[in-house]
Amino acid sequence: MNTPRLKLLCAGALLLGGLLSLGGCDGDATELAPGVNANNGDGQGPAEGQDSGRVTIRRLNRAEYNNTVRDLLGTELRPADDFPADDHGYGFDNIGDVLSLSPLLLELYQRAAETLVEEALHIPRTEPALLHYEAESLDGSVGGVYRDQGWNLWSNGTLGPTVEIPQTGDYRVAVRAFGQQAGPDPARMTINVNGIAVAQLDVEATADTPATYEVLVHIEQGVTTVEAEFINDFYDPEQSGDRNLIIDWIEVEGPLGVEGDRNPIRERLVTCDPATMGEEPCAEQVLGGFAARAWRRPLQDGELDGLMEVYRLARAEADFDAGLGVALQGVLVSPFFVFRAEIDPTPTDLTAHTVSAYELANRLSYFLWSSMPDDQLFQLAEDGTLHDEAVLEAQIDRMIDDPRARALVDNFAGQWLYTRALADVQPDYQYFPDFDEELRASMKEETELFFEAFLHEDLGMDEMFTADFTYINDRLATHYGMAPVGEGFHRVSLEGTERRGLLTQGAVLTVTSYPTRTSPVKRGKWVLTQLLCSEPPPPPPGVEGLSTEPNPTATLRERIEAHRADPVCATCHQLMDPVGFSMEHYDGIGAWRSTDRGGFAIDAAGKLPTRKTFDGVMELSDILAESEDFSACVVEHMFTYALGRGTTSADAPWLEEIRLALVQSGLRMRALIKAIVQSEPFRFRRGEAAEAPEGE
Repeated sequence: MNTPRLKLLCAGALLLGGLLSLGGCDGDATELAPGVNANNGDGQGPAEGQDSGRVTIRRLNRAEYNNTVRDLLGTELRPADDFPADDHGYGFDNIGDVLSLSPLLLELYQRAAETLVEEALHIPRTEPALLHYEAESLDGSVGGVYRDQGWNLWSNGTLGPTVEIPQTGDYRVAVRAFGQQAGPDPARMTINVNGIAVAQLDVEATADTPATYEVLVHIEQGVTTVEAEFINDFYDPEQSGDRNLIIDWIEVEGPLGVEGDRNPIRERLVTCDPATMGEEPCAEQVLGGFAARAWRRPLQDGELDGLMEVYRLARAEADFDAGLGVALQGVLVSPFFVFRAEIDPTPTDLTAHTVSAYELANRLSYFLWSSMPDDQLFQLAEDGTLHDEAVLEAQIDRMIDDPRARALVDNFAGQWLYTRALADVQPDYQYFPDFDEELRASMKEETELFFEAFLHEDLGMDEMFTADFTYINDRLATHYGMAPVGEGFHRVSLEGTERRGLLTQGAVLTVTSYPTRTSPVKRGKWVLTQLLCSEPPPPPPGVEGLSTEPNPTATLRERIEAHRADPVCATCHQLMDPVGFSMEHYDGIGAWRSTDRGGFAIDAAGKLPTRKTFDGVMELSDILAESEDFSACVVEHMFTYALGRGTTSADAPWLEEIRLALVQSGLRMRALIKAIVQSEPFRFRRGEAAEAPEGE
C-alpha cells in the first residue's frame, strides 16, 4: 500500500490547500458554504464600542482528539496518547494561540488515521485460519536441520515463526515434537508468545512416537512471535547421554469461537452494500456522511468530489475497501478535522458577527464534552434553532447531565485544581514512605468527585472552601485517620475531623509540596493564583530560595520569615506566606500532624493584607469563601477554558456581567456555565484589522 500512502499524503496536502484558500490559520473566508452562514443567529451583538473578541483557529488537543474519534467512530483506541504533550497557555492546554503543529505531529496524525480506519473497516473472521510451519523452514537460535524434516535444538534455545495475527482472540498453538532422551528427566519445552512462556510441557515422546503438544492462548492483533523453547539441555559424555529436542512443525490456528462476530464500527460507517448499490454511489454515500460528521459541518461545494477523486485513485490499484479506506484517512488528516476553523465572512471587519449555528454547536460541545457535537446538536444547528436562548439553555442542562460532561472534571478541573499535576509528583520515599500509587490515585479521585458534586448538585461554589463532606475509600480513610468505609469511594461527613473543604484534600496539599517537605510558599502561591487570580510576580534575579531539605534546628516558618526580612522578597512573601502557613498542619502528602519533622509545634496563624486574622486553614477558608476575588477568579478561569483564549481588558464588561449572574445564582456552577455560553464573547466573533502594506 505504499502508493495509496503516497496518495494519502497528496490528498492531505490538497485538503490543507483548501484550508489555506479559506484565509489561513485565522479561519477567515470571503465565501461561505450553503447552510454555514456566519450571521444566522438571533443575537443583536455587542453594544457599540464593546469588543467580543476572536479566537485563533484551534487544533484539537490530545484529550479532544481522543474523545472526538471515540464519538465519531465508536472506537476504544486512544491514538493521541502517543502524540507530543500539548503546550499550555493561561493555565490550560486548549488555547488556540499555543496549539502549534509540528512535522512530527503531522506524521502521527497520518499514523493514527491509518490505525483508526483499519479498525473501522476490518471484517472479522468467522472461520479460524490455520498457519502451518515446517520446522526445517525456520531458523532456530541454536541447532540445525534434523534429517531434512525437522529441527534439532541440541542445546537450550528457541525456534519459531513471526506471524501476523489478524484479530484479537483465542488461538491454538501446537508443536509436534519428540525428545532425544537422556538423564533423569524428559526433554522439557515451553511455548512462548512474544517472548513470554504461556505453557511448560514435558516432551516424553521419542523418535518412534512423536507427539503434538498444544496450548490455547489469547493473542492480540498484530505481528507476533510464536516459539518452542528447549529449556533443560543435558549432556553426559561419560555415559554417552545427550538430551535434545526435535521439532517437526509449529501451527497457529484461530481465532477460535468467533462465529457470528461483527464489527459495529464498520456497520455504523459503511451503511450501504457496494455489490448491490454500486461501488461509486456507495463510496459517495459513506464519504459524504462521514466527512460531514468528522468536519462537524455541512460539506462545501467540491469537497465530496475531492474525496471521491482520492477514492478513485486508490481503488484503481486495489479493492473497494482499500479505496474507501484511503479516502477516509484523507478525511481524518484533513485540517478540517484536526482544527476547529471558524469563518469570518468579512475577515478585516472589526464588527462582531454571530458565529454560525454549527460553530456554536462546536464551541458548546468542546467546552462541556471536549468532543464533537452529537446528533441532537447537529440537528438543532441544521434547523437554525440552536441560537434561541431557551433551546441553548436546555441543551446546556442536557449536556451537563450527560456522562461526557466528565470531560469538565478531567480537563477543566484537572488543570484548574492541579489534579492532573498529581501524576508528576514524586514524594521522597525516605520522608514519605506511606505514599504509593494507590494513594496517588485515591487523592485524585477524591478531588474529582468533590468537584463533580458542585457540577451536578445545587451547591454554591463558595462551599468548595467550607464543605463538611468529601469522598474517600479505605486507602484515604487510613491516610486521613478516619474510619474505614468499605469497598470503593463513599461520600462521608467531615464533622469532628481536622478537614474541611478543598484546601485540606490530599491532592492539593501534595502537588503544592516539595518531595521532601511542605512548601508554604508554593501552597500560598497556588491559592492566590488558582483561586483568587492574584498571582505574585516571579522572584527577582539573584534571590536564592530556601533549601528543599528539612532543617532540624529551626522551624520552616522561622526560616521563611528570616528569608522575607529582605525587602526585595517581602512584598510577595507577605501575600503568599500567611496563606501557606495556614496549611502547615498537613505534611507533604496531606497527612495531619501537630508538630513538624523537627519536633517543633506547628504555628498556623496568620494575617492577610486586609488585616483579617486567622488560625489554621479552616478559618482561612471561611475568609476565602466570602471573597469577591474568588467569584471573579473562577469566572476568569472557566471563561478562558470555554473560549480557548486568554482574557483581555476588552473582556472586563463581559466578565463582570457573568460574575454578577454567578453571584445572583448563589455561585452555582451550572449558572456560571450558562452565563458564559450565553455571553457575547461565546456567541460572537469579529474579524481582524488588515495589516498595513510595508512602507506605509
